[in-house]
Amino acid sequence: MDKVHGQQGSPHGEHPAFGPRWWEQHYQGHAGTPGSPSPQLVAELTGFPVGSALDAGCGRGADALWLARQGWQVTAVDVSATAVRDAKDLAARQEPDVASRVSWLVADLTTWEPPEQYDLVLSQYVHPTMPFSEFVARLAQAVAPGGTLLVVGHAPGDEHSAAHAPEQASIGLDAVTGSLSTELWRVDVAECRTRQVGHGSTGMSIQDLVVRAHRRPA
Repeated sequence: MDKVHGQQGSPHGEHPAFGPRWWEQHYQGHAGTPGSPSPQLVAELTGFPVGSALDAGCGRGADALWLARQGWQVTAVDVSATAVRDAKDLAARQEPDVASRVSWLVADLTTWEPPEQYDLVLSQYVHPTMPFSEFVARLAQAVAPGGTLLVVGHAPGDEHSAAHAPEQASIGLDAVTGSLSTELWRVDVAECRTRQVGHGSTGMSIQDLVVRAHRRPA
């Protein structure tokens, strides 16, 4: 699921961190399977009433396909054509009713305008080339009244991210919640969580920031 760890020593210095060409080099240079869906996604959305969803920064598609298996109709967007191609290949190996629930799109989330609003907008471990508060505000506009926004990222105190990723890979709580007005939003979850991940023959602890907010009905 992690889109950044393991970058140390990579050729990404040729392009500014997290720009479109940076991500394309990342996915071209780090072949692999999409892995499992995010544990934070599963924890927050298992049992949620399904509807339309936007996966903003879908990577190789594990989360979008998990949502589709739950019954969501998903628009999955990523800036990397390689990532989306790999996601489509993975989708083609799923049950037809799952694959048909996902529409894949290559687009830059800092400029792309969603054609509609969604019951769920999620963004996990996405690192835009714009202030994160502005990025959250863009995501929030895509949430339909009564819908849910889920943002997950590397917490500022996560030592592993700090050692293996560009500095701007972590996000602060205020950058997320501060972009959501109390008139329009109710923040249901805003916390730092620790998850265990495999790393070779050992494991490590990763700290995630998790924010789930509900947009008040019109």
